[in-house]
Amino acid sequence: MAQEKAQEKATATATATMEEPVSSSMVDEAISSIEKLYETLTGSPPSSSDTSTPIPVERDPGEFVRERLEHLVDALGKPAATGLTTWSPPMVVWENEHETVACLDLPGVKRKEIEVLDEGGTITVTGQRAAEIDGYRSQLTERPLGPFRRQIVLPRGTQTATVGARLEDGVLELRIAKTGTAPEVHRKIEIR
Repeated sequence: MAQEKAQEKATATATATMEEPVSSSMVDEAISSIEKLYETLTGSPPSSSDTSTPIPVERDPGEFVRERLEHLVDALGKPAATGLTTWSPPMVVWENEHETVACLDLPGVKRKEIEVLDEGGTITVTGQRAAEIDGYRSQLTERPLGPFRRQIVLPRGTQTATVGARLEDGVLELRIAKTGTAPEVHRKIEIR
C-alpha cells in the first residue's frame, strides 16, 4: 500500500506537463516519494551520496526527476544488484484416485530455462523468466521476471511411479502417478 502511494506520487509529480509549472516543492516531494519507494522495494534507504545530489541549475527539474526515477527502476530490475527474491508461479492442481495433475503458468519461459526435480516426496520446479528479450530491456512489467521456484509437496505415503512434464502454450503440466514403486531420490524430469 505504501509502495503504491509513493509510486503514484512520484509518477504524478514527475509527469507534470508544460502547462503546469514545476515548483521546487513539487520536485522535493517527488524526490522524497522516490526515496520512500526505493526504501520500500529494497528494504534500505538510498545511500547518502544518492540523496544529497542537488538538481543542477542548468537542468530542467522535471527531466532530472524523470531520469532519476528511470535510473531507480532500471536498478531495481537487476536481480543480482538488488537481491530481489525468487518468485513463485501460479499453480492449479487437480487429482483423482490415480494421479495428481499440477499446472504452472509460465508464459514467456523457454523449455531450456526450466528444471523439474523429483526429490522423493517433493517435486521442485525452478527456472528463470528473462528480463531482456532480443536485446530489449524491460521498461514496464506487470508479471514477475528473474528466477522462480515452486515446490509441490506430495501427500505422505504417495509412491510415485512416474512423473511426466510437458510445456505447452506457456503452461507446465506435471502428471504425478499416485501408485507404483518409489523412484530414486533427486532425479531430473525431462520436459516434453
